[in-house]
Amino acid sequence: MENALSRIQDHRKLYTIGQVLAVLKADFGDLSPSKLRFLEDQGLVTPERTEAGYRKFSEAQIERLRIILTLQRDQYLPLKVIREHLDELDAGRQPLLPTANPSSLRKGQRFSTAQLKIETGLSDIGFKEGAELGLFGAQPHSSHEVEIAFALVGLEEFGINPRHLRGLKAAAEREIGIITGVTEPILRRKAPDSAAKAGHVSREIAERFGAIRSHLISETIEEIEG
Repeated sequence: MENALSRIQDHRKLYTIGQVLAVLKADFGDLSPSKLRFLEDQGLVTPERTEAGYRKFSEAQIERLRIILTLQRDQYLPLKVIREHLDELDAGRQPLLPTANPSSLRKGQRFSTAQLKIETGLSDIGFKEGAELGLFGAQPHSSHEVEIAFALVGLEEFGINPRHLRGLKAAAEREIGIITGVTEPILRRKAPDSAAKAGHVSREIAERFGAIRSHLISETIEEIEG
């Protein structure tokens, strides 16, 4: 039985990274080997490995990539939401195509300071300290400020207040500076798709920054657990 399975696997068509790019490049022009490796690092695809360590993608993995890339391009979904959608598919369910979550439903809305506090439960002192740090501007507040307020409320449970986050904000500002430096030349071209492309590049860079940050923190968490 084992030999029979082995023969079946041997006859499956497997693709190298270069061949995967050739298959998908027409629909996803900015796809690159580094993007494929990044999606693998995030656990969204799991290519097989040859004895020499080279990646090989099955046709099922290529279709999985197509789903991921389409959701990123057309729905602008974060990888977390895409991963949840794929988990549902892997479980044999037929989930609705993800389009929006509570935070994206708030996108574009504006809130008074009172509304922001009611929406999130942020305390007066929490808002004051957040504003002093530059996390909140003058009202009306954006949906992003509402999400920041939600995060601050969660951190308060651990005794972490906005004044503890100066380094975090400074690091975010440095990341923004890097992203802006990369996207400014794209926007200067003033092509019809310049804004969309700059937005996509920004999200890609931000995802990678987030992955590095997550892994650095995870190392410490593993040390704490172990």
